[in-house]
Amino acid sequence: MRLLCIGDTSTQGDIRPYRGLAEAAVEGALSLTMSGPEGVVETLRRSQYDIAVIQQARPDTRLLRHIRNSRIPTPIIMIVRTSTPQEVAETLSIGADDCVSAAIEPVELLARLRAIVRRTGGHDSLSLHVGRMVVNVDRRQVLIDDRPLPLTPREYDVVELLTLRKTQVLSKEALLDNLYAGQEEPHAKIIDVMVCKIRKKLRDFGIIDPFITQWGIGYRLNEQAFIPLGARMSTHSATPASRETSLPVTRGINVISPATKMDVL
Repeated sequence: MRLLCIGDTSTQGDIRPYRGLAEAAVEGALSLTMSGPEGVVETLRRSQYDIAVIQQARPDTRLLRHIRNSRIPTPIIMIVRTSTPQEVAETLSIGADDCVSAAIEPVELLARLRAIVRRTGGHDSLSLHVGRMVVNVDRRQVLIDDRPLPLTPREYDVVELLTLRKTQVLSKEALLDNLYAGQEEPHAKIIDVMVCKIRKKLRDFGIIDPFITQWGIGYRLNEQAFIPLGARMSTHSATPASRETSLPVTRGINVISPATKMDVL
């Protein structure tokens, strides 16, 4: 999960993550990028973040309103040190997906972050359903027709991420950030290798072309490949099979702040 944390520089002069967020990032292997409020709309518009976190001493809706007025659909959770019920209600009404106290326990914050990202991706439970495939997030298990798909931990992370973001093309850089959050990242070619291995394993279950390759950009889940066999046969004559494109596509812009040592407030 790629997370952009927007710090409040007005009162403390820095943009360090609150303790609960920092610990949640470590426990949940999140890719956490820190940023100030300046230029955040352009950063969210150009980058592939799963969720944004706004840290504030008290709820100040000006930044949130600016983001939503700019039609940025990225889900947003606010973490505040103090607040009143009225302030929380106003924050939610303007467009925040959640507003929690800075004293929140890391395990609860991590669960809230994951739940918001799931709902944003069109999933309302810990089980992600795409045709014949079920991804059990809590057990980190993938099932095809109720049979387990043998995956390594990294391969599972790739499948889960592409399923959560099934309508989007994810760049190799975004996949690397999610898989190796806080660790030294290998060469981007490792993503191609993992995708190739997952494809071979899915082929044993009769699933061909599970991912659509956009050359020069990345990968997207091919939902058509997971349609149950009977349904696919009935619609085959009306719907042409999805194919991977072999035409080069211009690389998109991906803005990522330089990695720095994480300090904790």
